[in-house]
Amino acid sequence: MKGNYLSALMIVFISALLAGCATTEVTSNEYLLMDNTPKIVISDPKTQVNIQLMPIQVADYLAGSEIVLLSKQGMVYRSQQNLWAEPLSAQLNRLTMQGLIQRLPDTNWYKGHNTQVANLLKLSVEVDAFYGDLEGQVHVSGRWTLLSDSGKILRSKAFMVTEKLNENGYPALVQTLASTWFQQVMNPMAKSITDAL
Repeated sequence: MKGNYLSALMIVFISALLAGCATTEVTSNEYLLMDNTPKIVISDPKTQVNIQLMPIQVADYLAGSEIVLLSKQGMVYRSQQNLWAEPLSAQLNRLTMQGLIQRLPDTNWYKGHNTQVANLLKLSVEVDAFYGDLEGQVHVSGRWTLLSDSGKILRSKAFMVTEKLNENGYPALVQTLASTWFQQVMNPMAKSITDAL
């Protein structure tokens, strides 16, 4: 009888332990890109200009909510516990618009597809890389194009930037990706736009 009681107690204990393991909730961390770079204003063009920022396109492998790491062999690692708080394309759209308004305050900026403004230039941005690698570096690459209202290319530039992480971890990865975007993609883009006009 005592043996049956101990066996039953042991079964209940093991069942409770297994049930506890099965219901353990894994927490995730969510990150947003933040513009913590020094605020600069780039001299605006001499004439009043209207520019529409078209929706920024990101490569399909970057379109999910997971922060991406990539190996030298091209293996994609998607973090299940470290996620973007909103889609990367939405963050880049919002922050790029805010950054361009701040850097070129005398330019009239518009976003979206269907803006009915005369003499409206269009700025399109495509992002091919926005990830960390397994060697502790971030990679940001793509291209941007400034088009006249008639569709003529006024300026087009590719960007390809690699930066070393100062420390390990996803917070450092996100911070380095953000500072790379603002300092090494947006600042030269804004300067090049003013030179083209």
